[in-house]
Amino acid sequence: MSRSFTLIELIFVIVIIGLLASVAVPKFAQTKASASANSAKSVVSSIRTAIETKHGEWIIDDDLGSSDGYTPQGYPQKLDSASLNSAGEDLFKGTSTLPLLKTAIKSCLGNDCWVKYAEDSDTNVSKYKYKFSDDDFITIEYNGSSGTFDCIDDGGMSKSDCESIID
Repeated sequence: MSRSFTLIELIFVIVIIGLLASVAVPKFAQTKASASANSAKSVVSSIRTAIETKHGEWIIDDDLGSSDGYTPQGYPQKLDSASLNSAGEDLFKGTSTLPLLKTAIKSCLGNDCWVKYAEDSDTNVSKYKYKFSDDDFITIEYNGSSGTFDCIDDGGMSKSDCESIID
């Protein structure tokens, strides 16, 4: 009696392993996309908390006029002093007179990262992109007058996907 596997048994095992791999590989790809989305959502949540903290400090200090770094409504005018469309900038750290996050998010021009691409000092509006890939990205707008974020539909992910990240 032989104690080795037959060729048919080996082929059968290889086919089963192949079927299991074909089910598992797409799940791993979805996991990476989900992790990127959760990372972006975490950053937005941290920024929101920092903005609300600064707004609360503004109210507690009874600074009901416009003070350095705040809009008349008491929200930070700017989230950072980063240059537009450049890598290695400190995003969401605030300004020298109004710090926000203790640890800045570094901008980059690749995937799975943030970049600041527009700012209007007259209206206190800044726009940021989080790029998942060349075709998938979200664009958010920070409005310093209201302290809110809004999704911009500019050809990236759908507005509902963007809103699921910033809500």
